[in-house]
Amino acid sequence: MILRRGLSAIGVLSLPTLMRFIRLMVSLVAPSSVEYPKQADVYHGQTFDFIIVGAGSAGCVLANRLTEVPEWNVLLIEAGGDPPITSNLPALFSLVDYSTADWNYYTENDGYTSQAHKTKNVHLTRGKMLGGSSGANYMLYVRGSKEDYEDWVAQGNEGWDWDNVTAYFKKSERMNDPSILNGETAEYHNTKGYLGVTKPDWKDKTEPIFEAFKENGHRILPDINGEQQVGYYPLSFTIDNHIRQSTANAFLSPIRTRPNLFVLKNTLARKVIFEGKKAIGVEVSLSGGQVSEMFATKEVIVSAGAINSPQLLMLSGIGPAAHLEENNIDVLLDSPNVGENLQDHVCVLIVVTGKKNIKSALQNFAGFVNLDSFPSPLVAGHIALDRRQKYPDYQAVVFVEPAASLTASIICASVVGLENSICNAISYAIQDRESLITALTLLRPDSKGKIKLRNKDPAEKVRIYNGFFTNKNDLEQHTQSVEDFITIVNSTYFKSVGSEVVNINVDACKSFSFGTHDYWKCYVLNMVSTLWHPVGTCAMGPEGVGVVDERLRVRGVTGLRVSDASIMPTIVRGNTNAPTIMIAEKTADMIKLDHGIDMEV
Repeated sequence: MILRRGLSAIGVLSLPTLMRFIRLMVSLVAPSSVEYPKQADVYHGQTFDFIIVGAGSAGCVLANRLTEVPEWNVLLIEAGGDPPITSNLPALFSLVDYSTADWNYYTENDGYTSQAHKTKNVHLTRGKMLGGSSGANYMLYVRGSKEDYEDWVAQGNEGWDWDNVTAYFKKSERMNDPSILNGETAEYHNTKGYLGVTKPDWKDKTEPIFEAFKENGHRILPDINGEQQVGYYPLSFTIDNHIRQSTANAFLSPIRTRPNLFVLKNTLARKVIFEGKKAIGVEVSLSGGQVSEMFATKEVIVSAGAINSPQLLMLSGIGPAAHLEENNIDVLLDSPNVGENLQDHVCVLIVVTGKKNIKSALQNFAGFVNLDSFPSPLVAGHIALDRRQKYPDYQAVVFVEPAASLTASIICASVVGLENSICNAISYAIQDRESLITALTLLRPDSKGKIKLRNKDPAEKVRIYNGFFTNKNDLEQHTQSVEDFITIVNSTYFKSVGSEVVNINVDACKSFSFGTHDYWKCYVLNMVSTLWHPVGTCAMGPEGVGVVDERLRVRGVTGLRVSDASIMPTIVRGNTNAPTIMIAEKTADMIKLDHGIDMEV
């Protein structure tokens, strides 16, 4: 017992030090088998056909597809460097947070939500490296619901319907799982794309969990990326050939020697350069610190993500006029919705105990031995509160953990950054019991936040107002989702092992009886974090509403597009990496068509 308590205490109280040590050791002993494009040798005033700002989930895809045209020279600009080994090894996904490969953003403290966090706000990991946030995420391959894309079309964005986007999902994918390729959803998948996707076999660990959810009235799906999108399912991951399939690894590394591809790393885009209202280039701070200008004869494409893309537009004079003037930026175009419409998937941790198993106390290290795979078995669900509904309200990602779970400690204390008392309570409750560590996410919140400049310095981080629960209906629905999920403890299996929902004694909720609706509402409000899916800040839409049009051209200027998660008018009901890759695939074809090259999906 003393040994187990010692492991729990170390897991919580010394995690930052422990993670820094692991990160250092891995960087010293683990070889990197991935090669990336070399730093381009460029000169001030050099001209390219296209300039892409941001080598993230979208930018690497665009660089690959546009350089398929041998006559086009493409410059790809990235603020970070090559991905660290901790990014490439799937088991070490959590070590990217807070590293030099992370922008390390924090949201503004609203004094209302997330008050159970040590910082009273939310740490928003965003990848700062080739591959961007595709090198920092949890590698879940989820496309979103059919209704999401049909809704985009209903909002005035022609060409983004389910059938159209599915073709682009398939274009990028290299699915390697026989059960999917030979199953009922095979028509939704492809085996020839750049993006490797695999599905681990965790049946021995997850079968009783699936049976419990089935008993609880949920459909069990073989694959979430087909026509049926409500139920529990085994996850597919962007992992293949023993490494993370970030877009740097999947799309950029294979073309690293293309003579028409030029990559600038550790280079910050300062602003887009205009001639009148035509984008003609980008001002950058090179890796050595000198400011230079690069020019584009065809287009500048901003793919810097939902935080940095609106920042760059505003620094370039495109945004809400009053806000630009406050920051002494000359207004090129009054575009009031730049930086607005910020949406994210709000998430809370729920811990459910499983069977006693003191022999598994040291198994929490086993997942980190096989560095080329995800360290924990996962079960996931997309669930509708109204069981007749065809689209989900919440997502549950369930880590199936051994006793004394190191994963639980890392997620609680480091990744989410909850108060030590909360993480200690979790560690104590699961020191000799298996557990389900669940990230429970509201998939379609109505609340919206915004991005604002601090000042006109391109190196200064923006203010991020996440807007969590500004719409009170979101808090109610998220609370109902928690109450719906935890009924799993009433299933035969979980009753047989004496399962219970862990009471972590959130200080702000002590006036409410544990398990009541008011308690869970208080819990959700104070525990809420992010699933790291910010979108919508340069949303596409009709004139007068959209920052960009349905072809992702920035309204009011020429020669400029935005292509990344910021263009989503509404957030998809699923993880956002696969949809962002899809957006880039579609953008590349739209660009080719607009410049006279017909490329079929």
